[in-house]
Amino acid sequence: MPVSSNPLGYAWLIEHFSLPHQYLAVVCCSAKISCINKEASSQFYPVSYRPHNDTTVDYLTFALKYESLNLSCLTAVFLQKTVKSEIEQALHANPTSKYNRLMGFYFELLTYQTLEVPDLSTGNYVDAVDAKRYYVAPPQRERKFRVNNNLVGNGWLSALMTRNAGLIGNDELCDLARKPLAHHSMELLARATHYLIALETKSTNEIEAETLTPGKQMKFMFALESINHDDLTKEKLIATLNIIKDKHYQEFDYRYQQNYLGKSGRGYASVNYVPPKPGDAHNLMGHWFTLRERVLSSDMPAIAKAAALSSSFVYIHPFMDGNGRLSRYIMQDTLYRDKVIDQQCALPLSSGILKDIGGYYRLLSETSRLIMKSVHFELLDNYSVTVLNDTAELYRHLCFDAHAHYLSDVSRKVAVELIPDELEKLQQFDRLMEHLNESLDLPEKDLGLIANLLIGSQGKISVKKRTGTLQPIHTDDLNRAEAIYADLFNDLDNDTALH
Repeated sequence: MPVSSNPLGYAWLIEHFSLPHQYLAVVCCSAKISCINKEASSQFYPVSYRPHNDTTVDYLTFALKYESLNLSCLTAVFLQKTVKSEIEQALHANPTSKYNRLMGFYFELLTYQTLEVPDLSTGNYVDAVDAKRYYVAPPQRERKFRVNNNLVGNGWLSALMTRNAGLIGNDELCDLARKPLAHHSMELLARATHYLIALETKSTNEIEAETLTPGKQMKFMFALESINHDDLTKEKLIATLNIIKDKHYQEFDYRYQQNYLGKSGRGYASVNYVPPKPGDAHNLMGHWFTLRERVLSSDMPAIAKAAALSSSFVYIHPFMDGNGRLSRYIMQDTLYRDKVIDQQCALPLSSGILKDIGGYYRLLSETSRLIMKSVHFELLDNYSVTVLNDTAELYRHLCFDAHAHYLSDVSRKVAVELIPDELEKLQQFDRLMEHLNESLDLPEKDLGLIANLLIGSQGKISVKKRTGTLQPIHTDDLNRAEAIYADLFNDLDNDTALH
C-alpha cells in the first residue's frame, strides 16, 4: 500500500493544505500490518489510529500526541484560512482537552493572533514541551489555556533540541578541560590559558581562510578574555566584530543589504546560501537575544547551548561579513556564562573545528540546503542577489540536534588531545628557550621566534624562513639552533613515531 495514500499527522496536513516548503524527517502513515514496508524515513501506525473524521483538528491532535514537535509545520498550518475557526470550535466543544489546549496555545504563540475562546479558570497546567523528550526552559504559566510554556525560545525564534545522553555534560567537560592542567604551576597554567586563547583567536580566522595582524589578534584575544565581565549585547557584538575588520569596512548596525554565501570566478558566481532579508535579519536578531536568555536558563548542557546559539546566529547572518567568527565567539561566551570554562581554563573549540573543517562545512550545508529549497532569488549582473519571496519563516524554528552532537565530539577531542598536546609543546618551548639562551647571543624575541618555528616544524628551519623572516640572523646561529633542538627532542620524536 503506498505510503502517500495513508498519511497521518503532519504528512496529512502538508498534503491537505499543499505546503510544498515543509519537510519531514519522518513521515507517519497508517497501514495494515501485512502491507508495512519499513523505512527509516517512515513510521507506520495501525489503521485504528486513523481519525474517524478527516479534519484539521484531528490530524493536529495526532501530530501533537505522537510526532516530534514541528513548530515550522504548525505555523504553516495555523496560517491557513479555515484553521483558526476550526480550533476555536474545538475549544468551545471541549475546552479542557489537553491537545485542544496545546493547539490553542501554539496557535497564539506562533501566529500572534488571538483565539476567540474564554480563558480556562480551573484544571491542571500541562507542559508545552515534553521535558522527557526535549531540553526545556523554566516554565512560564500561560493562564488562558493553562499551559506551562517551557519552550526554549518564543513564537518567533526557537531552539528546540532533543535530549541526547551522548552529549558531553558540564561536569565531564570541566574535568576533561582542567585535567591536563592539574599538575602544573599556576604560572604555567596562566601562560597555557593565554596561549589557548591565542590559538582560538588564530584558528577561528583560519576557518575563514583569513589571517589576523598581530595587533588585531591581541584585541580579539582581549575580547575573549573579557567575556566574563561584559554582558553580550548588540553593541558588544558590533564592537567585537569591528576588532577583526579593516577600518575601511567597519559595521555599525545589522546589515541593510542582502548578502549570500557562495563562490565567484571569471564570468560566473555560485550561490550556496541566502540568509534572511535585511529587515527580517533585524527582526530575528531582536528575538535572538530573547532566545539567548531562554537557552542560557534551560537545562541543556553547556555544549548544546553553545551549539544552539552560535548556529542560530550564523544562519541569520546579521552582518555583511565576520558572522562565522562571531558565531564561534558566541560559543566561547556561552561556555563562560555556564561556568564550564573561565580565565584559568580555556577551551579552543575553533582549533578542534579546524581539524575537522570538512565535517563543520557539511553540517552547515545540510541545514543550508533545506532552507535554499524554499528561497527564490535572482543573481544580478553585478553578482548581488535579490530575494523574490517571503522567507522569514525559514529561519525561525531550525533543528540544532546535529550541531550539538558535532560540537560535543569536537569538545572531547580538544580536551583529551589538543590541550595536552599544546601544553606539552609549551613545556618544550620553555626547555628549548633555556638552552637557546645559553648558546646564542640573540634578543629574546628572536629566540622565541626560532623556538616556535623549530617546534612547529619538528626541528627544521626551511630555506624560505631562513631567507625571509629569519634573514637577519646568521646561518651559523640557525644551524646551531637546529642542533640544540635535535639534542633535546629527537629521541623523544622518534619514540613518539614508533608508538
